[in-house]
This record gives sequence, C-alpha cells and structure tokens, in this order.
Amino acid sequence: MRAKSVIVVGAGLAGLGAARALKLAGVDVTVLEARDRPGGRVWTQGGVDLGAHWIHCTDGNPITAICRELGIATTFVGGDSSYTGGWEDLKLYRNGLALTDERKDASIQLIDDLHDAMDSLRRRILLDGGADISLQDAAKNVMAEYDAELRRDIPWHQELVARDDAGAGAANISLLHCDDGYEVYGPGDSLIAGGCGALTDRLAADLPITYNAPVTHVMHGPHGVTVIARGVMHRADHCIITVPLGVLKSGSIDFDPPLPAEKRKAVADVGVGSLTKIICTFDTAFWPRSQYVFASFPTSDDVGPTTVLNLWKTHQRPILVMLYGGAAGGGVETMDAVSVRALAMSALHNVFGDAVPEPTSIRTTGWTQDPWSRGAYMYLPPGVSGDAVNVLASPIDNRLFFAGEHTHRIHWATMQSGYHSGLRAASEITGDVSLLPNRRFTETRRWREQLKRAERLFNAAHKSITPEELEARVDMMLRSPVFETIPAGDLRVLAAIFARRDLAAGDILCEAGEKADSLFAVMSGHLDVLHDGVTIARKHAGDVAGEYGMFLPHRSATLRAHGYTVVLELDYAKFRKFLMVFPEAMMVLFGQAVAQNASRVN
Repeated sequence: MRAKSVIVVGAGLAGLGAARALKLAGVDVTVLEARDRPGGRVWTQGGVDLGAHWIHCTDGNPITAICRELGIATTFVGGDSSYTGGWEDLKLYRNGLALTDERKDASIQLIDDLHDAMDSLRRRILLDGGADISLQDAAKNVMAEYDAELRRDIPWHQELVARDDAGAGAANISLLHCDDGYEVYGPGDSLIAGGCGALTDRLAADLPITYNAPVTHVMHGPHGVTVIARGVMHRADHCIITVPLGVLKSGSIDFDPPLPAEKRKAVADVGVGSLTKIICTFDTAFWPRSQYVFASFPTSDDVGPTTVLNLWKTHQRPILVMLYGGAAGGGVETMDAVSVRALAMSALHNVFGDAVPEPTSIRTTGWTQDPWSRGAYMYLPPGVSGDAVNVLASPIDNRLFFAGEHTHRIHWATMQSGYHSGLRAASEITGDVSLLPNRRFTETRRWREQLKRAERLFNAAHKSITPEELEARVDMMLRSPVFETIPAGDLRVLAAIFARRDLAAGDILCEAGEKADSLFAVMSGHLDVLHDGVTIARKHAGDVAGEYGMFLPHRSATLRAHGYTVVLELDYAKFRKFLMVFPEAMMVLFGQAVAQNASRVN
C-alpha cells in the first residue's frame, strides 16, 4: 500500500534527505529533532565547520549534485583519498622545521612499501581463512628494519588514516574489512561555501521539523508506528530512524517490540569513533598563507594532531584547525581550558617553531560528549565485516526503516553516506527507485590508494634514471617479443621501474628451487638457463626470464651469466602495479603467454 505518513527521527543529513524526498513524493512527513537546530553532526558557526568539513571525492558525489541543484557554491581543495589536500601539496613539519622534499619522498616510500606489504598480508589471511587482526598488528607483522629516523614516521601515517578517516586508533580497526567494498567518487575534496551548515539549512527550510524533541520510545505493529518525543505521541504509517549509531548504542530509545537480535548485535559490534577539532583563532595569519595543510610529524611515540588546516587559504580567516582522533580526540574533549591551550600551543610550536603568538580564542568540539551524537562516525573493528552495515540498514516489518552514515554499505563516515542513506530509506518506503542518486561505478577506496601508490612509484623511478638510460631500455624492449606490442607510452613507464644488475661471467642470477620474487630482462650479453646443472637454453638481449614465477612458488631453473651481462630486474610487486595501472599491457602479455602455451601444445 502507498505510504501516507512517515515520521523521521533526526534532522541530520540522512533525515533531511529522506524527509525532503518523501515530501516531494506527496507523503505527509513529520521530522522530530532532539537539538534546537538542523544538521546533526553538520554544524557551522561563523563560517567554520565544527563537524563535517569536506565533500570527499567531488565529481559524481550526491552532495556535490544537491549543492548544484540548490545553487550552493563549493570550493575545490584537492586531495587523493589518502592525504588531506593531496600528498604532493602536503608540507611536513617536525620541531618547527619543514622536512626537505627528499625526506618527504623517503617517508612516503616507506609507508607505500608498508601498505603494499599489509595488502599482501590481507590477501594471505583471506586465502588461508585466518583470523582478522588490527591495522596496528598488521603493520608490526610486516614492518621491516627501516632506518630509525624513518620508523618514527609510521605512527603518523597510520593515524592519519585510522584516526582522521575512522575516528579510531590503528589498534581498533580491522585489516580485512576496514575499507572492504568502500567506493569513492572522482578524486579531490571540496568545501561548501559558508560551511556545510549552508546545505543543511537549505534542506531544512521547507520541512515540518519539531525541534527540542528527543525521541524516547518507538512502537510499531501491523497498524503503524507510534513515536513518543518529550511525552508527545506521534503516529504514522512508517518511521525512519536516522539517529547516530552512538545514540543507538546508548539505549536512549526504547523499541517495542525490541530490535531483532541480529540488529542489536550489529549495533554493539560496529565501532563509533571520535574526531575532535581544536580551533585556534589569531589576530593575523602568521603562517604561510598559501599552504592548505601542514602535517605535524610526531616528536615522540605520542602522535599529536596529524594535520593542521589553514582556514586562511579557504575562508580568508586567521584560523588554524587541528584534528585529534580516536582516544586522543576523546581525551581532548574532557580537558579543561588550560590543558587544551597547552596542548594546542605545543602542537603549533612543533609545526611553526617558537614564534607562535597567543591565539585570541581556542575552541574544541565535543561530539563524543554530545548526548545526541555520542561519537563522530562509524568504523569496522577487527572481526566485524561490512555485512554488519547491511544489518544496520535493514527495515523491520515494513514499518521501521533505518538511515545514517552507519547504514550505507559502500560509503560510511561521510556526508554523502548520510544523505544517500536517507534517499534510500525514502525509496524503500515509496518503492520509487528514481529517488536514488545515480550509481557511479568508479574505484573502491582500496583500489584508488593502490593506484596512487603506483603513481608515486612511477614518478620516483623516472626521477632516478637518466634520459639516456631510459631510451636504451625502451629500445631494447621494443626489440623484445615480450614487450614490443605494449603501447610506447606504457613501455616508457615500465622501463623506468626496472633495477639494473651487472653480472660477471659465471655469476648466478637465481637458483632453481628458490622462491621467485622478480622477473628479468636481458639488456646485453647472455644468460644460460640450467636444469640439473645442464645448460638447456640461452637468453639473449631482449629476452625475458622469470615471468612465470608470478604464478609459481619457486624458480624452475637456474640462470647464470655467460660472459659479462647486464640484466634489468623487476620485482613482482612493482610489475603488478604496472599491470594494474596499464591494463592494456596486461592483456598483451596475457595474450602472448596463451599463444606461447598453445604453440607448445600444438
């Protein structure tokens, strides 16, 4: 039957999106909001966002679309899904000094290697059916003996993701599921002109919202839904619950009958993180005004704010915003004003040195302490998969529906997840799928981060090789039956990431039976292929060896230099990155392997 009336509990982005869609569909809507304002965890004061701050991944994002529909301006600030503002534009600071570009490149190479190793560990665990572990334990599992100075960077890189993206520490986030199936839109973040509150205010403008009406009881049955807010009874055909997950965890809403056991378990299992801002206002901007994000590298094991945001760049206001997530964020919320000031000044000295003037005002946010939010946004702890998000989103008896950032399986912890989930709930009630935004089949976040790591690898490789050496490698590969059909532009990228090895006559390149970890291309000279000590073949300039080791556990033959020989070596991890970024090359190589195998069979 067609829904005639719906109660929406909560006037955050999920509730506003659902209510607006239902109203436009001709449904009688009542919105009950505990606060005295709309927006929920979107809250802007004086143009400064105290809660949600960015449209993450701008192009194709439903938040971008609704802003355009409502005529709300946005400002593009960049970013690459891994680093706020984008790694290339990020400046790293420690002890009041900016790190050199070389030191910065070394730091990113370190963490890229670490994340590649963690991805491999994730795949092994999934293949073996092993138990889930935390991001922190995964890092310890694969961490090599890096230079002691570089090892100090690892907590910062991990916490940037674990605290800022998930609102929890790396010890609390699942390795297997932290971003499982999480999709992203077009790259780069944007800000909403005037703050994100400009959007929620517009969405709320024409909606029937009752403020200061916290819901305490929700009863449902065959004849509809009854909701009690501040002792007042409201009845409707259906109800959409959009309160934050932290509020559901608190048990402040009594459901009659109780929520199903599976949903109660999901409420208990999925984590709620903390992200706290310290907002410092000054008389004037004493820092580099054109730099958007300053990375505050730790001076000890205690990671302070991962980043300091420059609101002069985006708002033309002398304000710096520091982000503290996880336990650190929760701790800031309980500090007194003197302790917060001391903490803020210590962090600012770490970035800008001793010449930091006293702020004219310091403000902290307190989403964990707020009874109507009880946290920032959801995350998946070890042992909890995205299936729990589906359970949180599932309707009950076609009467109760659920929305909010914690109910969106392919996005969470963002404005778009909240807004999109509200449209989904409205669509479920009305049966009108046109209420849903168009699905954008782009990358998953994990895939995009792998692509960004590959991009950084390729750029670093091109900087480390002379143009003459690169051209010589490309010329050799163009004469190779393995590489000659790869598009020339792709081939130049591939040629740069090989490492050169010079072998004297008789040098062993690899032994039969040892673990295979790289392929080889003969640049000049010759390689003998030995089986049981007998030469069975010889590789010449342009020939490739070891490519099948990507799919076999051990070397099938020994390779030995026949005279002075120059070999180019490429480990399989880098080769996979190349094939991931250049799939046309992958298809060419795959076709050649099939053809070679067919010729042997025939």
